[in-house]
Amino acid sequence: MCSVAGVGALLAVAASAVSSNQGSAKVKISRSAVNTAPVDAYAAQQRANHARAEGDRKMNAERRKYLQSEGRTQSVFAANNVSLASGSALDLLVNNRAYAQDAMNDIQYESEMKAWEYDVDRAKAEARSFTSSRTSTQDSWSDTLTNPLFVIQSAQKGLSLFGKG
Repeated sequence: MCSVAGVGALLAVAASAVSSNQGSAKVKISRSAVNTAPVDAYAAQQRANHARAEGDRKMNAERRKYLQSEGRTQSVFAANNVSLASGSALDLLVNNRAYAQDAMNDIQYESEMKAWEYDVDRAKAEARSFTSSRTSTQDSWSDTLTNPLFVIQSAQKGLSLFGKG
């Protein structure tokens, strides 16, 4: 059988997990303190790096696709003795190049925006590692359960996890 203190500690960890889903914070349980902000900052930095690398990969794929298309187009024109120096053949090549450049710019913009969001998350996590935004000390689990403020805050946090708060 579990002791009352053991159950209390288990419920304290569960309450901490609920609160940590809203953002990392320094959570005190008895005499130990856990600060997950540095880990969150590192994870956000890795996500930002991955977003940038993924954007580069997609841009290179788009560039290769364009170059293959341009080569095929020039081959077709050359096979039909069409001059590439002027006229509709030149217009087609220029338009295709502009279309490909727009597509690559869109890919770069999307990857940079995603990376920027992760950079903001990293900055917030780094700021949390210097200033604690939330502390919770629990001397007695029964006192905590009868504290209406704790119950209300826990319910609000739980509801916000499901988009209800």
